[in-house]
Amino acid sequence: MEVSELDFHSVFGLLHAGSAPGLSSEDLASRISSCVQTVTNTDDTCLSLSLIESVISRLAAHSFTADAAVYYQDVIRRLFTERNLMAKLVSLLSCQDKLVSHFSAKCMSVYVIKELGIAGLSSCMWTDACAAVLERSVSGCELDSCLWSVTAVIKGVLKADMGQNKRALDSSITHLYRNLLPLSTKDPHSTDMKCVCKSMSEFIELLEALNAARLRHGLSSSAQRLSFTLCSSLLHVIRTDVEYVVKKRVLLLLKKSVLRRAGDDWALGDVRSASGEDLSLTEDLLSMADTVLQEVNAGWLKEVPVKAQASFFGGNCDVDGTMKKDDVILRAVSLILLKSLEIKMKSLGQQGSAGEIEAQQYLTELMLFLQRHVSLDSHRCCWVSALFAEQDDDMMEATNTLMALYLYQKRSCSDSGVCVWGFNPHCLFILLLRSLSFDHSVLLDFLISSETCFLEYFVRYLKLLWQDWTGLCRSSQHIEDGGGDAKRGSDLSIPASSAAAAVPCGESATGNQVETALVSRLVDYGSSDESEEADAVDCGASVMLVEESLLGKVLACLMDLRTAVSRLYNRGLFPYNPSSLLKLLNGVESQRNRLR
Repeated sequence: MEVSELDFHSVFGLLHAGSAPGLSSEDLASRISSCVQTVTNTDDTCLSLSLIESVISRLAAHSFTADAAVYYQDVIRRLFTERNLMAKLVSLLSCQDKLVSHFSAKCMSVYVIKELGIAGLSSCMWTDACAAVLERSVSGCELDSCLWSVTAVIKGVLKADMGQNKRALDSSITHLYRNLLPLSTKDPHSTDMKCVCKSMSEFIELLEALNAARLRHGLSSSAQRLSFTLCSSLLHVIRTDVEYVVKKRVLLLLKKSVLRRAGDDWALGDVRSASGEDLSLTEDLLSMADTVLQEVNAGWLKEVPVKAQASFFGGNCDVDGTMKKDDVILRAVSLILLKSLEIKMKSLGQQGSAGEIEAQQYLTELMLFLQRHVSLDSHRCCWVSALFAEQDDDMMEATNTLMALYLYQKRSCSDSGVCVWGFNPHCLFILLLRSLSFDHSVLLDFLISSETCFLEYFVRYLKLLWQDWTGLCRSSQHIEDGGGDAKRGSDLSIPASSAAAAVPCGESATGNQVETALVSRLVDYGSSDESEEADAVDCGASVMLVEESLLGKVLACLMDLRTAVSRLYNRGLFPYNPSSLLKLLNGVESQRNRLR
């Protein structure tokens, strides 16, 4: 059978059926090798490379019968041992045909992952070739395919939980980092980087894979620290003349890094616990936070581009015809700054100097950044539930971080004016519940799920509520009077409710005056001359109106949640012991009874 007569499509059909073709393993290996060695027909070459990849992948997945597995194992052995296929695949990385270059990278990657799983060692030829390409740092098909291959190997190793990392490529990756990304702010706009956009995108993916490996297996190479210790280079990309999508990917990488979420989208398994993490991660996160805050002080936020939101089936316009902005960018920038602030404040707090940094300064910069792209509600605390409404995990991160910032700054200054900077914890909690239509079942899902940090945030807030009950009453009254109009699913283009709504909650009455005012404004009790029957009606009406108020809805939601958690726990259906949580919720009920 001639090479041209070999029908790769029929071989693929047999492959997916789990059976072997009717020719010897030596013949199949010979014909595949011939197509790869001489790239005369691009289609045949790509089919051959795809066939090799499929065979290795299905062998790893144990998708063949015993006889077919032996047959295909012999084909792979002949290709990579007798015919030295790896050398040819390395040479194809530089092929000008992008498909051929990419398919060769895929073949190399699955083979290297297989070898790592069997012998714990990778191909020296593959390692040396990748190191050489990274050292040259010349943008093009060869570099792009090489970066893709290294990233794919790291992902494959993580998915298989092999615990291996590529120290051999450390110096080469560091060299590429310094050559591909801008290291200085000196006239960054003069650098022509349009030609390296593809390479930069692949490199950003590699950096995330390195971070993901670090989070799951600990620090094992200096390259895994690059996006933290040389964070300024990533921030400077925003100032360069690269495509918008590259800048977006950089911001998402920074967001995932500071949130310790690298690799979350790849189903790589759980992140190591805090007790098992590498000792330098805290130091590296602080270094990243310092760099972010320095750049914000230098006006970095003014240079972050925010284009119109991509158009999907629903379009990219609001009902009023205004163009939606890219809220992915807005969320990423917000979380990068908020988490950097939290990390810095936590560090200063451990050093006994919590008051040395003013959160308000940076939150003001964030509000100004958001205002340049969207219209903010007059009650600034609405920005969280509006901006993060479509992303629950990000919304919980933002709310939890703002809670931490509030608690840190509360030690050194008063509550007055916290709504101006958009981080009044009581307003944020009320607006969160309202965005969920006060549905306790959603809160129950959050408590059970490990996909968000809601449990940590919720316990923090309930503890605060024990100490500052009047703060909840004050915020409820303020929002109910028109100080917060953001709804779940809306954008930030919300008209100002009224001039009075801009008055911070912290400047309202305090103490028992708030509770008295809240109840007294709901119902006008009758005169002392009215009958006892009329008094009973009035009291019943007051209780009803309290229940129907915003505060009443918040408390009712919490009580319903307590009942649901207790019921599940008593039946042995709750995933952990909620005793401490229930104790905090019981304290809320006692406060509720005071109003009733």
